[in-house]
Amino acid sequence: MAHGGAAIRAGTEAIEARGDLVHPRTSVIHFGCRLNQYETDGIKASLEDNEHTLTNDLREADFVVINTCTVTNKADYKNRAAIRRAHRLNPQAKIIVTGCYATTDAEELRRMPGVFRVVSNDFKHRIAELLNGKEEGEEESTRDRFFFSANHHLKSRATLKIQDGCNKSCSYCKIPQARGRGVSRNADETLDAARELIDTGYGELVLTGINIGWYDSQGTPFATLIERLLDLPGNFHVRISSIEPGDVDEHFAGFFEHPKMARFLHIPVQSGSKYVLKMMRRGYTPENFLKRIERVRRVCPEIHVGTDAIIGFPAESEKEFQETLDFCRNAEFANIHIFPFSKRRNTPIVDLLERRSKKSNSSTTTNSEERTFAEINGAVIRERIGRLIELKDQMAAAYRKKIVDTKLECAAIAEKIEGGVIHYLTENYLRGEVLATEYPNLKRGSRFQVIPSS
Repeated sequence: MAHGGAAIRAGTEAIEARGDLVHPRTSVIHFGCRLNQYETDGIKASLEDNEHTLTNDLREADFVVINTCTVTNKADYKNRAAIRRAHRLNPQAKIIVTGCYATTDAEELRRMPGVFRVVSNDFKHRIAELLNGKEEGEEESTRDRFFFSANHHLKSRATLKIQDGCNKSCSYCKIPQARGRGVSRNADETLDAARELIDTGYGELVLTGINIGWYDSQGTPFATLIERLLDLPGNFHVRISSIEPGDVDEHFAGFFEHPKMARFLHIPVQSGSKYVLKMMRRGYTPENFLKRIERVRRVCPEIHVGTDAIIGFPAESEKEFQETLDFCRNAEFANIHIFPFSKRRNTPIVDLLERRSKKSNSSTTTNSEERTFAEINGAVIRERIGRLIELKDQMAAAYRKKIVDTKLECAAIAEKIEGGVIHYLTENYLRGEVLATEYPNLKRGSRFQVIPSS
């Protein structure tokens, strides 16, 4: 199986020689987070800029680009299943695998049938160039992780990548292996990109990265960047995709007084148990977390507060899970992204599990934390997730009722306009519909004011 530039040039030449199409046809498959989605959109735009015809039909594709995620074992399974399906449907297609799984497990992927090339995160923005015959080491092409095509006409809301990588060492997480250490986009370039998106007509800028609160570009910290973005002219608002608890301070909370700051906060808690958080190496307690979201709610009582939760972490007994349920109920989250714990190779928690397994028959263990540490059965995890989903649905309904009953006017983005109906998403993440006749000149992606209804 060939993976080099010569092989790609040969493949491209074969496509051109067929004579039955002007440009190569390329399918792009996406997995993973909002940051990965942004990069997928950038890959698509770059392919179009380089004369590829995008297609959703794998059977007619000359190239298939799969942008992978590796946050869980299930994500890895989905990646491999997508590769197998693409090869089964179209054995002649050349499959290019990129993203986080391609960065951490490149050799495994190269061995899979149909895989033509594996491209790491550092070079994923250059896939169109690589398919046109350029090599990764050619100096005339940038290696900048923020250099993605700005030709994003694929979404109604614009995503703006401002940061990549992470310096944290959470005990369960594989992402630092996939994304590397934290790096920030140049502040002036970020502002120029924001202006371009606003001028194009986008009414929402979604700031994304792996750990965006750590943004610092040559002395311009995250807070200063937000201030400069909010000062830009135009009818738009800024949404923070996700931010770590430690970055939600009084200064940050004050931004929610600004009319261009979306009333939305996604702040991952992962567990409501102090003990589990310690074993996760998260660096905060449940009490500290609550104080931080209370800061924001004092400024903006109607804010949508969402979170992430990992269920079935090895330190989580029924007692610790109940603490998570109670914590979430007290926090009154509007949404929870729920993940089952997944053992990721080369992470501290898996190393600890392996050490525990080796001495499982020993009676010399005296550390109380070691004694309470155990892997959780999959059926137990699924049952616990079911209970948390039930609570999640109750809290989501309560939040929507609160907003609807108060008849709160919200900024919204027109996500789709068809059949005389505007389908919108509000700044505080409520979806709804309104007749297009009420906003006759509104365009997809535009920002307007609406009172959400039930």
